[in-house]
Amino acid sequence: MKKYILIGLIFLLIASLGIITLGKEKYPAFVEMEVKGVRIDPVSQGPVVILADKEGKKGLPIWIGLVEANAINKELNQVSSPRPMTHDLLHSILLQTHVKVKEVKIVELKEQTYYATLFLILNKGVIEVDARPSDAIILALKSKAPIYVSAKVLEQQGLALSRKEERGERHGIRIQELTPSLASHFNFKGDKGVLVSEVIPGSIAQAAGIKAGDIITKINLKDIEGVHEFEEVLDKMKPGSLVRILLFRDDTYQEINLNLKP
Repeated sequence: MKKYILIGLIFLLIASLGIITLGKEKYPAFVEMEVKGVRIDPVSQGPVVILADKEGKKGLPIWIGLVEANAINKELNQVSSPRPMTHDLLHSILLQTHVKVKEVKIVELKEQTYYATLFLILNKGVIEVDARPSDAIILALKSKAPIYVSAKVLEQQGLALSRKEERGERHGIRIQELTPSLASHFNFKGDKGVLVSEVIPGSIAQAAGIKAGDIITKINLKDIEGVHEFEEVLDKMKPGSLVRILLFRDDTYQEINLNLKP
């Protein structure tokens, strides 16, 4: 009798995370990922979980809630809570009812929201559960189950991580490609630009007032579509030149002048 009660509880708790589906849907190819850590977005001050492929070439940032960020961070650092939290309870019920987490897949991005599927093995069958990526990632970490991301999502939203591709630093401005997800996060409606990921302290960029989170759209009236254009335009500038940078910040455009040192 206890066994049936526990199985009933597991379905109730799973329902709080997502919707159980028994139909089999064909997904695109997937890439296995690792959880690299949780960071705080310097602009929004919100937590972000960083996933990276096994080769360390591409990463996928996903903005998550503070509770889920703390849970992921505890799992990565192997820190236990004095009393079981919600994810601890669900994991314990999975173990007690002999339900195994097979894998987690982040399947798509719709209206700037990521959707994940949790695959559970129950009675030699597989149940698919619609879940938030953060919840699914926590259970995957607890169960030591693999995490996959749709190759299409990674191609469209992923960021280059390899040192060879980690370019985009000029005059104290370090930039990265602007994905649709990042553009939406900063409420940017344009289709061209690069995101300032860091401004080096003491640089002329910092002195000019450029900040992390700015989106650079033009340099000397030239559209900047990506890292390559950013580097190309600034590399042609001679020492002592005045560079006019049009950027987007806090829902408005503004122009900043950058004086290159002779």
